[in-house]
Amino acid sequence: MTIDLDGWSEQVRARWVPLRDQCAFAVRRGDRVAGLRGDVRFEVGSAFKAFVAAEYARQVSTGRTDPATELTIEPADRVDGSLALEALPDGGTVSLQEAAEAMIGVSDNTATDLVLREVGPDNVRVLLRELGMYETSIPDSVGSIYERARVEPGWTPVACLTTMNELAGFWRAVARERVLGDATDAFLEIMRAEDVQQGTTWPAGVTCYRKSGMLEPPPQLAMGMGGALVDADGVVTSFAFALNVAFPEDAAYEDSPLEPIVRVFSEGLRRGLDELAGA
Repeated sequence: MTIDLDGWSEQVRARWVPLRDQCAFAVRRGDRVAGLRGDVRFEVGSAFKAFVAAEYARQVSTGRTDPATELTIEPADRVDGSLALEALPDGGTVSLQEAAEAMIGVSDNTATDLVLREVGPDNVRVLLRELGMYETSIPDSVGSIYERARVEPGWTPVACLTTMNELAGFWRAVARERVLGDATDAFLEIMRAEDVQQGTTWPAGVTCYRKSGMLEPPPQLAMGMGGALVDADGVVTSFAFALNVAFPEDAAYEDSPLEPIVRVFSEGLRRGLDELAGA
């Protein structure tokens, strides 16, 4: 499948004109690159969970981590935004593999912290540095973000700051260059979980691996997504998108003036991905 990447980029830019400097993207296919503010750091929220999944898969492949390990959920482990694990009682258990799948499939925050604790946030940071991602940061835990936001009113929450070039580069490295070695296939299988959970479909022969993110407590609304499309010929198109908007209101974005901004971004992103996939 061929695509005029320059023409595609111009169309995305035109759709996002109302967003001004609040958005960014980067796309890489073969030797071709397209983007907007690709070297500017943006908050991408839960998109960082892909990095955790990559380190998890890497440790499993070397035998350092056992995916069958049973993790006990204590009250102190619980974090808001945990759709999969909130139904489990205190003292309940979940396997490490199940937690990793929940971390990606429904972006479960409690599951994320359980996995992150097992693999070690510093080990994830080592992986990022090995990939040359020096502008990318990750938290020690999702719970630590909520706690700091609670004790420091007005603090702008930070989950993951990165550039779109680095985020798209990460996905190119794992999906095209297979930098995770023997762990690559296991990682990619986990990264299909978001599409499986949402029932997202793509053109015949195209597979998408991705992780989206959203961070919406005031004073900023942040949305992000990174991933890779692989067509029937094995051609990899890696992508990264982000939106960061000042959000001073204590209200959900659906009830605020930000709703049209989010709609423009979301619709433009979805249409852009469809076009990249050949829909």
